[in-house]
Amino acid sequence: LVVMKDEDGYIFGAYADQDWEHGPKFFGTDRTFLFSIRPKFRIYRPSRVNNNFQYLDYGTKTLPNGIGFGGQLRYFGLWLASDFQTGHSAAEPLCSTFQSPRLSKQQNFKLDEMEVWQVHPSLIERDEAPKHSAMDTHPDAVALLELANRKMYSKDVRAPENVYDSD
Repeated sequence: LVVMKDEDGYIFGAYADQDWEHGPKFFGTDRTFLFSIRPKFRIYRPSRVNNNFQYLDYGTKTLPNGIGFGGQLRYFGLWLASDFQTGHSAAEPLCSTFQSPRLSKQQNFKLDEMEVWQVHPSLIERDEAPKHSAMDTHPDAVALLELANRKMYSKDVRAPENVYDSD
């Protein structure tokens, strides 16, 4: 669940039902939806026009780098750029995927605040081997940090292996 507030005070977001997949294509399920909270509470479910539910890409020069919901490349129903500071809600007149209007006050917005919640367990099978860093356990969080070009201070820090003497 992603909730954003733009600098104009509008609050809106999206629910992503599927685990995030890095790559230059849309994915997701028809359980994904957009919503607005302020100025008016509304939920926008898929219209069945297309299957462009979720998008996540970074590190490419010719395709958008960021997180998107609905619409089409460079014209998302809701888009957050990889800098995590700007985005757009390009729904003129409506987002084709969700039949939602523009969620932000202006088509291009500056992000004031953002919160993200995981509301169900990941469906991706994880290696059950012991982990020594939260970054090992949450590769999706690492991907978001890399997307935002954030320094990961603990990336190379690991707890020492427990070595027991047989004595």
